Amino acid sequence: MSLQELKEQACKLSVSDRLALISAVIQSLQDTPQMDNWQYLVARPHSWRKQLYIKGRKLLASTVWQDMMVNQMSPEEAAENWDLPISAIYEAISYCESHQELLKLESDEERHRLEAKGVPLESTNAA
Repeated sequence: MSLQELKEQACKLSVSDRLALISAVIQSLQDTPQMDNWQYLVARPHSWRKQLYIKGRKLLASTVWQDMMVNQMSPEEAAENWDLPISAIYEAISYCESHQELLKLESDEERHRLEAKGVPLESTNAA
């Protein structure tokens, strides 16, 4: 079964079943031993989020990476913006680029949790 076919099957599930499936996949990724040694990134306790944070901050590595992409920042600009060493920025980029499956799963999990709570995710303002 292709990834696209699997995604289509998952979309047919109820929200609670999708949450359970995503949680199970995240748990299986968590159980996989990590061989990476990071200088600036660290795991933090969280009920379902397993991606790494910037050491000493409540800041996800993916937040820095996504901010760079959205705002078209260079690593140097991101380092200045987040008050981080440039090597921490490069480490966050490397981590996020090599862990995109986990980041996507967690993004989907967060979206489903917000939808389950009734939080509107799309803009309803007429332009």
